[in-house]
Amino acid sequence: MSTNMYIVWLIAGMTCVSICARSFFLVFGERFKVADWILEAIRFAPLAAMVAILAPELFLPSGASSVAQFNLKLPNIWGGLAAMVAFYFTKKMIPTLIVGMMVYTAAKALFA
Repeated sequence: MSTNMYIVWLIAGMTCVSICARSFFLVFGERFKVADWILEAIRFAPLAAMVAILAPELFLPSGASSVAQFNLKLPNIWGGLAAMVAFYFTKKMIPTLIVGMMVYTAAKALFA
């Protein structure tokens, strides 16, 4: 079997799994009750996904393959932390972007 057919079967299989997973609650409806603790845990899934995506971008250099490559002289860290503090206090996007980019630029000039 050629590589292209493997890819076609892979896509078809992923499609079936996605359809089954997403239609589960539509098919079973009210007959299937989800525990309250599961519903509470699901609320935090978007936050966990954001942390998983952003943490390596903030704390590791570009192309890093290990946590051992962490370095406090990375401007990403300082710009990201400053942006988080700015957002915590202002709750507005424009000041967050401005503060984060100003600190990132200053750290890049300082540590380069």
